This record gives sequence, structure tokens and C-alpha cells, in this order.
Amino acid sequence: MSTTEAEILISVVDHVATLTFNRPRKGNALTASMNEILLDTLPKLAADPQVRVLVLTGTGKFFCTGMDLSANRGSMDPEQVKGGFFKGRQVFNLLNTFPKPVIARINGPALGGGVGLIFTADIRIAADNAYFALTEVKRGIIPAIISQFIVPELGKHKTREYMLTGRRVPAAEGANSFLTSVVSPQDLDDKVKSYIEMLLDSAPGASADIKKLIDMVGSGGDKNYHERVQNGVEEAYVKMMQSDEAAYGIMSFLNKEKPDWNQFLKDKAKL
Repeated sequence: MSTTEAEILISVVDHVATLTFNRPRKGNALTASMNEILLDTLPKLAADPQVRVLVLTGTGKFFCTGMDLSANRGSMDPEQVKGGFFKGRQVFNLLNTFPKPVIARINGPALGGGVGLIFTADIRIAADNAYFALTEVKRGIIPAIISQFIVPELGKHKTREYMLTGRRVPAAEGANSFLTSVVSPQDLDDKVKSYIEMLLDSAPGASADIKKLIDMVGSGGDKNYHERVQNGVEEAYVKMMQSDEAAYGIMSFLNKEKPDWNQFLKDKAKL
């Protein structure tokens, strides 16, 4: 398969990995083979110290229209259904727990699972002509996998409205709740670049630990929540203050120098 025909285009430039969904004639809908590509690629990018930021985007008019329903015509074997579910859930889990900052570059409308992808991202920048719709209910299906990422953030009331009506949510409305920024299509790349620059100025290890910290503190309030969070915060603090990153960052501050985290990683790799 040539690069132009690949279902997902993968590039790594200047410490930024970009995954581009590349089925424009199908609304960049997700297929089983795309899930396999993501399951293979995401762990490699997560383990590569030279990759500092991950960007998700699409080609053509749409960002992503979710699962490709045309691939699931007719009845399916229960084991086949379960297999597809587990792989799909694993893709979303890998993105949601990705140890580096994830930017959703939302070039156009997102539907169904495409909305779920956006909710796994840390930074969400949308073109102002984008819209979002959880249309599963119109097809007699439910947004099962992605619910675990959407409900905790939006809350039950707003999620019920979106999932039960399947209505289009314009980018301007999303700007007041789940989007980071909404800009004109012409300004999309510049806005994404500005966030990439901010993220590259942040310490890589601290960024990963911040994502873990937020997940822990923001987790459900079970009866052990307070003790678990107190212990987790203490552990994170002690780890941070004993890290090479903290020593380098603090020394740079004392010397009135801007830390160069890319050089820091290079020097660390030589040890």
C-alpha cells in the first residue's frame, strides 16, 4: 500500500508525531485495520523519547466519523463482536493514558467514535466550521466504549442530551465546555503550533506525571478516595523532587536560563 493510500498517515518531525486518519471519501471512519495500526504504533511512539507530543487529525472534510458501519453489515459472530470491542477499547485506552501530551487538531466534523477520540486528547483545537454529534442512537447502537471518557467530563445531564438526541453541537458551543480553542480553518495550524511550542517547553517527565496525577485525583470518590489521593500525591511529590528533571529545571531557574528539554533528553540518553 502506498503512502497516499495508507488508512493512517504517520509522521514524526521535530519531536512531534502526527497521526492522520486518511479515508477522506469515507469520512475517515475507523476500520479494524486502522485499529491494528494504532495498536502497533501508539506503544512505539509512547516509548520513543524523541517523541514529545502526539497530534491526531484527519484529511479532507472530516476529522473522524467513528466506526465504519459498512464493515459490519449483517449478523456477526459473538466472538467477532467481542474481539472488535476489546481492540477498539484498547485503542481508546492507549490514547487516554498516552504518557505524552495529545493534541486533537480538529479539521472538521467529528461523529460517534470520532468525538470519543477528541475526549482522549489533552488539548483540543477545532476549526470553527466543525461540529460534533453522537449519532449512534440514530442507528440503533450506543456509544459504549467512548462513554467512559465523555460522561466523567461532561456530566450525566449534558451527555444524556447529546447521546439521546444525536444533535449537531457546533464548535462555538463546544468552546464553552470540552474544547480548548476554536479558530478559523486558516488559523488552525498556527494555533496547533503555538500549543506544540508551549508543550515542548515543558519537562517531559513532569508532563507524564501530571497526566497521571490528574487521572488519580479526578478518579471516582470511593470510600478510600481521600487516603488514596493523599498517598498518591505524596508519592508523586517525593518522586518529582528527587528527579534529574527537577534538578536541571531548578538549576536553570537559579541560573536565569531557559531549560532546553530536548537537549536534556539527548544528554540523558548518552549516560
